[in-house]
Amino acid sequence: MLLGLVVVSCDKGELSKEPTNDITSFQKQSSLFNYIESTHINNGSDCTNNILIFPTWDKYWETIDQLDQMIDNDCDAFDATVPNGISDDDYDALADAAGFDEDNVLRKFEEDLEFCSLRKKIESLENNWLDQQGDGEWDVNADPDNHFIDDETERALLSYDAEVIIGNKKDGFVYYKFLDDEGNYIEVHNGDNEAISQVSQGHIPTNNPNVVVQTPVKDETTGQCKSKVKEVSYEYDIANGKRLKRISKIRREFGANYTSQTAIFKSKIKAKTKGYRKKNGRWRARRTWITAGIGGQVVGEPGLAYNACDKALDPIYKQKERRRRRVKVKTTISPFNGALPQLQYLSVLENSLFSLHKQGDVLIINKDFYGMPVN
Repeated sequence: MLLGLVVVSCDKGELSKEPTNDITSFQKQSSLFNYIESTHINNGSDCTNNILIFPTWDKYWETIDQLDQMIDNDCDAFDATVPNGISDDDYDALADAAGFDEDNVLRKFEEDLEFCSLRKKIESLENNWLDQQGDGEWDVNADPDNHFIDDETERALLSYDAEVIIGNKKDGFVYYKFLDDEGNYIEVHNGDNEAISQVSQGHIPTNNPNVVVQTPVKDETTGQCKSKVKEVSYEYDIANGKRLKRISKIRREFGANYTSQTAIFKSKIKAKTKGYRKKNGRWRARRTWITAGIGGQVVGEPGLAYNACDKALDPIYKQKERRRRRVKVKTTISPFNGALPQLQYLSVLENSLFSLHKQGDVLIINKDFYGMPVN
């Protein structure tokens, strides 16, 4: 059941039924977003449609924002039917009876395109991993959920191997394979399907002008400023049976093009909280009261970020508290200063901006972004 689902387009077209390596021959067109197509490439998977096509990067990011809003609408509509003050278990019982799940929107998106997504792959691997976890500490490096694409909504747009195609028949298509979230990725141009197959399966063809390996410009930041940090950690309150995962990240822009004044990824600061509960002897990412926030050293007050380690931006206070499996907040900055090829990026000083994570009113972590590892 999808409550409050906003449909972007009702035009749906089924195209060629046979899998093809020709990225100009589409398999399905989305009925939710009529600019998205799914197709098949030879990437080693047996899925009918294993990669999506977006006309532009702007549309890619716009789709993530719209899906996030659709998820919030769906969840808020269901929550409006739930009595106040009920327990997590009673909430689960009502949700099961109504056919509600916070991932319904993403599942409908994937099913509509007959698409095998990175989200679906990780969900299965994570549940298998959680089946093996006890009540002690968990290994952050072993959790399949700790993929470099840490956003479930974005995972729903990417292939099993973090791939996507951007373009159209008139201007041509570019295949992208992301290697990490720090700016390393591979492009394949000119519809070179053989090269796409090779890159997708882990082989980079040499002396092929259609294959471009992109690496980020090294961060030259020095002094009392950080613009690239990441920390993933599990937090425990054993006495009260609570456990959460916090993800905090600052990233520079990358994929920058000085000619077109664009970048694939904008600079961002993000805080995400994932809540866990044990039920029937098994840990799962289950719905519970969790909070994610970006703000000041004092919880509930704003904090400061800086533009390129220099200019203080408007005070930042973002907080989301919901009964969910996960909640996230983020802030971004445009990668260029007007028409000038001067990169802008988010940065922090010591004690200027904090990442907040809560489960209920007992397990609370508010940590300085600056004190996190450069990663």
